[in-house]
Amino acid sequence: MVRTFCGSRGPHRWPAAVAVFVCHFAAAAFAAESEQVDHAAALDQCNRELSECRSGASTSSARLHGHSTPPPWPEGYGKLLKFPFGMSDMKALKEFARVLWQPDGTAATIHDEVTDRGFARRLNARCTSEMVGVHPVGGPGVRWSAQLWGDAQDWCLSQPECTGIMLYVGKHTLNCHHWCGRPQFCNGEIRGEDGTEPSAEWNLFVRASQPAS
Repeated sequence: MVRTFCGSRGPHRWPAAVAVFVCHFAAAAFAAESEQVDHAAALDQCNRELSECRSGASTSSARLHGHSTPPPWPEGYGKLLKFPFGMSDMKALKEFARVLWQPDGTAATIHDEVTDRGFARRLNARCTSEMVGVHPVGGPGVRWSAQLWGDAQDWCLSQPECTGIMLYVGKHTLNCHHWCGRPQFCNGEIRGEDGTEPSAEWNLFVRASQPAS
């Protein structure tokens, strides 16, 4: 089987396989030429955009350099901040801040041997009969105050089984966060050293009227 192939020299008769090959080759050459044209157009577009970008950057740079010198820094800028209240001693500053935060002092500053509600102080001691989970007054992060201390004593006096109050006086930051403003209570008999145990971080206040044995 043969086919006619039309070229510049007139019609020629070619075998079918040769004609197909020639047609495919011609189509591929045409596609490659079209692709080159597309690439060239894209390159021209990129070059135009690059020129516009450079032109804009030059204009912005010229505008920037046309400004006058920047304003001076504010007076005192760059100097170290002064210590609050004129205190350069950090320890003294912390103590002063503590006084501002706790104007009524802390549990550690209670100096009454016996409070006005009849609770006797025992330094560095805890009771052995803690009312576990019973915290009707204060809470974690609560600031110590005279009002809180009064409420704790009043609550204990209102409970027949309450025999004492434990107050945290330690200096451990995390423990203080949880317990400095949250008293613990006792419900067991406290007679002399009986019913107590030593503790460097707690003070115990024993209720005057103990429940009958």
